[in-house]
Amino acid sequence: MGELFGRPMKALSLWQPWAALMAAHVKLHETRHWKTAYRGPIAIHAAKRLDVAGAPEDLCIAALGADWRTTIPLGAVVAVGRLTGCRDAHLIRRLVTAGDLEAGNFSGGRFAWRVEDLRELIEPIPTLGRQGLFDWLAPADLADRLKPAFDHAEACRVIGWA
Repeated sequence: MGELFGRPMKALSLWQPWAALMAAHVKLHETRHWKTAYRGPIAIHAAKRLDVAGAPEDLCIAALGADWRTTIPLGAVVAVGRLTGCRDAHLIRRLVTAGDLEAGNFSGGRFAWRVEDLRELIEPIPTLGRQGLFDWLAPADLADRLKPAFDHAEACRVIGWA
């Protein structure tokens, strides 16, 4: 993925806390009502919209802290990874972790976008989001701005949502 630093890469904007749960490695799949054929590097963008009413409160507290509503970033790229697949969400419902299941909608008619090798940014990069997949210019020093890799299953186990 390093060869794309300093060049455009695809980005996907998620309302908060969904982007923060993905950056925290609790959410491995983003569920959408549309599918994509795109595979490759992807930036996860935290939209300026905070979905408090739809948020899984217990999961957010476990993964993001009790004050998550005031501490999660808005309007910024928060992580980068690789989009490796897009499947009918209901077909993989039984295969995902409890954290992933709680943070997504795996019902019929939806699609699960699998993001692997996710790396959270040390400091979110303020960015204007857009609908759908959009191009984001990754800074040339992006590698220096990333936290160490962390495993999804381990993150869910640590917070008790495996």
